[in-house]
Parts: sequence; C-alpha cells; structure tokens
Amino acid sequence: MSPRGRPGDPGWKPSDQDILAAQAPRPQFALRLFSVLPFILFGAFSVIALVAWIAVVVFGAGTSRGAVWQWAAGRSVGEVLSQLALAVVIGLIPVGVAVLSMWATLRGFSGSPALFFWLFTEVVFAAAALVLVLGRVQWPEFMASIALKGTEWWFAFVVVAYSMTMAHLRVRRDRRTLAVEDEDG
Repeated sequence: MSPRGRPGDPGWKPSDQDILAAQAPRPQFALRLFSVLPFILFGAFSVIALVAWIAVVVFGAGTSRGAVWQWAAGRSVGEVLSQLALAVVIGLIPVGVAVLSMWATLRGFSGSPALFFWLFTEVVFAAAALVLVLGRVQWPEFMASIALKGTEWWFAFVVVAYSMTMAHLRVRRDRRTLAVEDEDG
C-alpha cells in the first residue's frame, strides 16, 4: 500500500508499487470458477456416495441382510469386527473425497498463484484420462463391470479432460503471474 495514505484520503495518489500490483495479471473470476467445477462435482458425488453408504451398508436398503445390527446378531465377534472395520473404511472414502474436494475448491478458487497445486492437479487428471483410455482398450469387461461403458465412459472422460484443460489454463496463468512478480522484485 502507498505510504502516502489510503485510497479515498484527500490528496491520495497511488505509488508506483500500487500501480504495478494493480496491473499484475490475476486469475479472473470466470477462470477461477470454471477451474474448480470438477472439485465441486467430485464433492457432490462423494456426498451422494456417503448417503448411499449409510442407506445400504448401515440400514441395509435394497439388501436381504437388513440393517447392520440385524446382520451382526448371531455372528461371531471376529466376523462382525472385521466386517465393521471394512464398512467403516469404505465409508471413510467418500468422506475423505468430500473433504479433499472442499479443500481443493477453496485452494483453487483463491486468486493467489498456486502453481504446484495446479501442476499436481493436471498430472492427476492426465493419469486418470490415461487409465480411462487404457481401461476401455485393454480391459473392456472390467470397465463394463464398474458401469463405465458407452455414455458413462464418455461422461467420465469429458469431465477428466475438462479438468485437465482447466488445470493447464491455471498453470499458464500462474506462470505468467509469477513471472511478472519476479520482474518486479
């Protein structure tokens, strides 16, 4: 901030540092919003997965075994504990994805440069795209067994490709921003 007062003060004029800071390229709102949409989407999917986990695993909706406490009645302690541990681990996965997607959304939406975050994000989505393509070509039966065939596969691929593209745009923007800041000292 200018040592000659604050904006709005009588006689205030911006310093050279204020002018350069205002001219530094920063990610615009649209780019920031569109670049975090995949994280919001993954967060929504993880909340849906958590609700489904509660309905199916805990309350037994759509299964013949009933609620978890009904299933556990009459079984050995070892079997119950091992199955409960597995169920808890499976339930923690969507919780972890939801927390991670919230963190990534907040980190990605900030206007400050986050070059390494976006480079890592780009690499992760590129690897996911590669796995999708390899899965479709090398293991079509497996992809069909996890419901990634036809339209579902294309939807997943488009989301991953979009995510990779947006991450790359943020990498380019952050490199330019950091280059301008380096020139300024």
